[in-house]
Amino acid sequence: MRNSNQYFHYLSLILIFSFQFCILLPNNGSNPNAIMALLLGLGGRSSTPVNMDPGTVVDLSGNGSFEGTLVDSDGNGISDGIALTGIGVPNLILIDTNADSIPDAVDTNGDGVADYYINPTPPAFLTTGPGGSGSPVVAIVDSSGNLIGFDTDGDGTANDTLVAQILGDTAPPTITSSLSSGTYSTSQTTTLTCTDNFAPGNIIYTLDGSTPNFQTKVGTILSPPSKTVSLSFEGSRTLTAFCRDLNGNLSSTIQINYTVDSSVPALTLVSQTSLAVSSSGTGIQSSTATWQTNRSGSYAIYEGSSCSGTNITTGSASANQNITFVRSYTNFSGEGTKSYRICVTGSNGLVGFVSFSLQRDDTAPVVSTSPSAGNYSSATSVTASCTDVGGSGCEKIAYTTQAGSAPSNPGIQGPTGNITNGVLYSSAIDMSDASVTYTKFVARDNAGNLSSIHSQTFTVDTQVATITVNSFTSAINGSSNVNLNWQSSKVGTYQIRIGGSSCSTGTELTNGSGNSNVSGSALVATDISSTITNTHFSEGENTIRICVSNLIGSFGFTTRTTNKDTIAPNVSITSPSGSGPFPSGTQIQLSCSDTGGTGCDKIIYTLNGTDPTFDSNGAVTNGSIYSSAFALSNGNIQVKYRAIDLAKNNSSVITQNIYVGPPVISSVGVGTAQLTVNFSTVTGATGYKVYYSSSSGVTNSNSSVSGTSSPIVLTGLNNDTTYYIRIALTASYGESDLGSETYQTPSNLPLVESCILQWPSTLTLTRNTTANISNAIYVQFYHTNITNIFPQVADSRVQLQVGYGPSNSNPMTEPQNWTFFSASYNSSCLSCGNNHEYYSLITAPSNPGTYKYVGRLKITGVAREIYCDLDGYGGYSGLTFSTSQLGTLTVQ
Repeated sequence: MRNSNQYFHYLSLILIFSFQFCILLPNNGSNPNAIMALLLGLGGRSSTPVNMDPGTVVDLSGNGSFEGTLVDSDGNGISDGIALTGIGVPNLILIDTNADSIPDAVDTNGDGVADYYINPTPPAFLTTGPGGSGSPVVAIVDSSGNLIGFDTDGDGTANDTLVAQILGDTAPPTITSSLSSGTYSTSQTTTLTCTDNFAPGNIIYTLDGSTPNFQTKVGTILSPPSKTVSLSFEGSRTLTAFCRDLNGNLSSTIQINYTVDSSVPALTLVSQTSLAVSSSGTGIQSSTATWQTNRSGSYAIYEGSSCSGTNITTGSASANQNITFVRSYTNFSGEGTKSYRICVTGSNGLVGFVSFSLQRDDTAPVVSTSPSAGNYSSATSVTASCTDVGGSGCEKIAYTTQAGSAPSNPGIQGPTGNITNGVLYSSAIDMSDASVTYTKFVARDNAGNLSSIHSQTFTVDTQVATITVNSFTSAINGSSNVNLNWQSSKVGTYQIRIGGSSCSTGTELTNGSGNSNVSGSALVATDISSTITNTHFSEGENTIRICVSNLIGSFGFTTRTTNKDTIAPNVSITSPSGSGPFPSGTQIQLSCSDTGGTGCDKIIYTLNGTDPTFDSNGAVTNGSIYSSAFALSNGNIQVKYRAIDLAKNNSSVITQNIYVGPPVISSVGVGTAQLTVNFSTVTGATGYKVYYSSSSGVTNSNSSVSGTSSPIVLTGLNNDTTYYIRIALTASYGESDLGSETYQTPSNLPLVESCILQWPSTLTLTRNTTANISNAIYVQFYHTNITNIFPQVADSRVQLQVGYGPSNSNPMTEPQNWTFFSASYNSSCLSCGNNHEYYSLITAPSNPGTYKYVGRLKITGVAREIYCDLDGYGGYSGLTFSTSQLGTLTVQ
């Protein structure tokens, strides 16, 4: 029932809707639910809702091709079924699942459980889920309009055909009552059950002796498949009942004559220790029934189903006192069931009774499992079942399981049913993945008989190993081996094969003879370093397959390809061609080709005259790796190069001498009004040109003197005028760039007779710092009539300097690259003899590195400029200048 406020709310909605839309509502009594269903669209396939009142026609096909009629079987004004055949029999049962007195679901097979749901939202009348959820459910009919079944997935084909089978059913149902005819001292209940081969329907009964009838309703109608009826009337009654199935077939009628008389002794079976006994020594050999009566009297116990069977024992019973009755397997001639009735006669002569039964079962049950023992590649659950041939029925199953080895036997006490070892089986047992699980089962029946132990072994492994290769040798030569470092995601035995297309083809390798770890057992995520000897591989590509087996023999695998290449690569200079000379900026381009097939790995080269080298692993031990063409420095360059392929085959070293750029001026000799330019000649040059000018910045537009060999002499110059000089060569490509600019001054003065870089031969300074007296650089010189005059004093005509420059530079020909500092006369030199000594406190450059230093001296009007090295240089015969005799400056 809905409360008055809710009902008023419904009426308010009706008035509002009626006022605004002028809707005419049917007058079908005071059923507000029907009114609201109409207003709110509860059901139907259009804007007009389905009326759930009895007699309403509903469209089950969604297009009007098949309809049903709502019926009220029990006459309570609420629809409880849908008639499909037009004869008023409910062929589908309506169910109220939420207890709101409005049917909201359909039971299609009479089991009392909702199969489909009434849709509160148009257009479908039925859906697969409650409240309109799920898929629409529509009736499917054939060309003659006959119902085939229901379509629940929207594909237009009936996938639920039970209703059609029900409508074609002609076999009648059966009805049973849980209560037998008799006299009872207390109120009783009975369960009426309708059973049918397809779908039971309604049950109808009467208690007043009248004949029940569905059509002109006589009696009480119950929904299928079973209902409990209370029998509480004092006195004698007759229960008459029958049922019909969902096609309207009627069962036969049953009649139960019973009397409820509170003065009749009421007997209660308090307990029965067992419903079955066994002759087995480990089973239940006897059963004790304990009973009471509410009235004192005499009693007799009979074998049979009445108080007039075979009398077993008699006695007197006191009210409400426990009395026991014991029976054992010896009271049976063999397996079977006996019924017993205990009858008590009260002082008024009325007889009350209670009945029970006992079965003898000597046959042990049998346990089975599904699936049976074996190997399984998918998740597996084991279901245990028990079959009891003796008939008392299986009582319980106990089991033990263990991964890796067999467990102990499960144990059950036969007489008590207590589990002494193992676990009570209640549902399917999941077998562990990646494991061998041993199981044992034992069953007990209700007579205490125990089955034999049923042992089964299940190997389940649902995944194969994933193999990760961390590193491997992709190419080998004629002597190297293949090394693989890899891991497996699973424990398992492994094997490595060469060639083939699977883990059962190709050549399976074995350990030994140089092979290591090519077969064995893999642990999870543990590095395995495998070595395969060279002899297993053929020239060219070879497939290596790593296979790891899981517990059921399924392989996870991965492959790698190793190329065996025994042929060294070819390497060459593709540009330039020949030894030159070539213009400045000429680039060298190297090329490698590998006929063995693995491909060139790298080219290395040197420019310092040493051989480029690799170690046994292909690492560079001397030389630079060639990556792209690069420009060669000016000068005579010796290029040495070689290549290695991916199989670590080395080519031989190839040497090529190449000259690039202009020639190099080695020295400039000074003469009266002339300069002699000495230079290194270049093989392949066709001539040389010396350009000169009295101004710095010489170009090839200045004056020049040509020649074909060294030296080239510049004549007609002005003494004591500095001339700047550059040189070029001519070759097949034309004239080269001009070399570095140097300068020199023609003079008719002689050289200083001798000059020496006295001390030190090496010097270390910190960058940007100025030397002190302890690390000064000393220079001594001798010249007649300058240093051999006593007393010795500084001569103002002497100009002496100390300078530093690049370690690969000649200060005589590249003075512009050098930095010079003035030197001071050392008046305290006690060991100078006829020499004069000067010292200089130079300032170190800002860039760390190795430099050279030198002395430079001239005596104005007396002797021309000279450079002083460690072993001396000057006008004396045999004193020559050499860049190898310069001091070494290390700047930190």
